[in-house]
Amino acid sequence: MSEKNRRFIFYSLVVLVILVSSISVLWLPKDIATKEPAEAPPLIAFFPVFAYVVLILLPVIYKRQEGSSFVWGHRFLKGTLLGFILITMIFLIELAAGLIHIEDLAPDIQSVLIAGIGLQLVVAFGEELPFRGYILPDMQKRYGPWRAVFFSSLFFSILHIPSILTLNSSATNTIIMLVTITIAEILLAICYLYDGLLMSIGFHFAWNFFQYHVFSLREDFGGILKITSDSQLLTGGTLGPEAGLLGMVVVTLALIIVFLWLQTRQ
Repeated sequence: MSEKNRRFIFYSLVVLVILVSSISVLWLPKDIATKEPAEAPPLIAFFPVFAYVVLILLPVIYKRQEGSSFVWGHRFLKGTLLGFILITMIFLIELAAGLIHIEDLAPDIQSVLIAGIGLQLVVAFGEELPFRGYILPDMQKRYGPWRAVFFSSLFFSILHIPSILTLNSSATNTIIMLVTITIAEILLAICYLYDGLLMSIGFHFAWNFFQYHVFSLREDFGGILKITSDSQLLTGGTLGPEAGLLGMVVVTLALIIVFLWLQTRQ
């Protein structure tokens, strides 16, 4: 099989897996979040996790067939620290400005954190390996580094449109979320170009883990805090900071700062 055909099959499989995973959310029972813990969730609820396992295996299989390897790097902790600082900055600004309010704590904090760590590690590897580990280097060979950064980030954002639409957000929040995700993907791509997969995985993991499971800035992820928000436009409300203007501004500033910092190290 030619390289062009292999590439086409890989991209097609990634698109198919992400689209089916996104659409599967629509098939979930509407009252799944209110079911008793002892009641087993439907099998369809595990489909997104299965999809991420497939997304991890696909680039591993392709890299092995091609006789190439991933660029791992060694700055996982630096990426984790960067993701933690950015999402914490957003949380503290919103809290200090009175845009969000802490109402209560979850009863079983340890279980929430352990489950969150496991889930977000799967998500971070499941998105970074195909997009930064395979697609970005593949585009880099054909278009050069900066075009590859933009094209791969835009590709990732477009694939998330179906899952964003399932959130039933306003047109304004939807546009903000798409722009913010694209900017965040560019930042992740720069992390990869600077050091490799471990840095981008660390950033991705920390951003998701602290946003969803610690600060509870996204509804339905069962974080350790119970919060309410006042401004959907600024904070993203129950959709998370990616859908709010504040999140978009902070991520954009971080991208500019990291880019300028890397320029000084060349």
